[in-house]
Amino acid sequence: MIPPVSASFLSPGFILFLLSFASYSPGSAQAVPTPSPQTTYLYFHRTSEHVKLSTPEVFQQVVSEIQGFASANGVAARPEGNAASWEAELPLSAVLDMAHHSGAAYLLYVVVDRPITKWLKVTVQCYDTAGHRIWQEDAAEGGLSGGKGERATLHKLRERLDRRLGQPGLLQAAHGQQPTPTAISSEQTSAPTASASEPKPALTASETQPASGGEREDSAATIRLANGTPVHLLLAESISSKTAQPGSTVKLQVLGDVKVGDLMVIANRAPGFATIESAKSAGRAWRAGNLLLKLGTVTLLNQQQQPLRAWNAVKGKDTGAPMEWTNAVMQTYGLALFFLPFSPLQHGSQAVMPRGTVLEAAIDSDVLLPRAVIEADQPKPAEPHHGPASVTFYYPNFEDGAAVNVWCGEVKVAHLKRGGKFTLSLPPGKY
Repeated sequence: MIPPVSASFLSPGFILFLLSFASYSPGSAQAVPTPSPQTTYLYFHRTSEHVKLSTPEVFQQVVSEIQGFASANGVAARPEGNAASWEAELPLSAVLDMAHHSGAAYLLYVVVDRPITKWLKVTVQCYDTAGHRIWQEDAAEGGLSGGKGERATLHKLRERLDRRLGQPGLLQAAHGQQPTPTAISSEQTSAPTASASEPKPALTASETQPASGGEREDSAATIRLANGTPVHLLLAESISSKTAQPGSTVKLQVLGDVKVGDLMVIANRAPGFATIESAKSAGRAWRAGNLLLKLGTVTLLNQQQQPLRAWNAVKGKDTGAPMEWTNAVMQTYGLALFFLPFSPLQHGSQAVMPRGTVLEAAIDSDVLLPRAVIEADQPKPAEPHHGPASVTFYYPNFEDGAAVNVWCGEVKVAHLKRGGKFTLSLPPGKY
């Protein structure tokens, strides 16, 4: 499941990226934060039926409104960028791992579904971090239209969650605060850098320690990289469920600088790695392949390896074979029925995570970094560039469609075919 999230891409039509590869070294152990007795980790899963029969906007509306409900009622919830899955299902153990390492005491697992007879069904399950289910609420309505069904479902869900306020999973932040039911509202929502000329040895756990309970703030000597700080990463190599081996590592690359205040602590294009937890190749009877990836560490500016908290799952696309066989039977006036017994021999689609896939992660636990070292490692301001600049566009093979047009303002500069690339040279100016 992305969660989450699951995997997303830089753009729907084409990806513009520059990959550089670097090696990594094993990370040092980090302390797991002590769970807060009132904090809840939110995770959202969108089922494959909802993907087929509904829209991403409906899923996002449920996410935003449940987050808004928690915020409006004083529930200490921790939604993170990795805590949403768009179809592929993460194992419950992986979601519980993310919740535990975030410091939360409870997990609210929200499933957004689209049954055939309902416009929307939302199920909320509350777990403790040991994996014991404490309670469950669900709401589903039909309605004469999609909008009416969504409103009715969320209204019913609000009433049921109101009754759970003050219970595990929906504890309010202030001690002694009485539950004050509040309606769910859609309005309540929650450049490449220069590297050092000489490589530096990775710091050990004895040189840079996780922040203890008494020293979790910045000081004149240290900088605190907070638990849960988001990090965006690119897959530096493609993965397929046909060839992936469980236990093998995959190279990652940071997308965009990560800063604490004005100081960079993780540089754009810094290396990281992930581990393939499981890989099942596509099989007969249209069984889709699937991949489960656990993000491992990322390299900080001082070359320390910092653990990440994130899992990503992906499964093969629906082949559409049942519908194709149905059409074949109708178009051949039943002759295709003679070949139907051979249909289970057809394979499903492999799960693929192409190079350039964007993965969302979070820093796993607070860590104190030496301020003097981080300040000394800050990149020097880039000197102004004179002359033309080159921009390269890639249109990957995994995108839908045979070609895409490339525009610069109102000028069409290229017609890019799938699997091709195009380099555009631009004179100095603003575009």
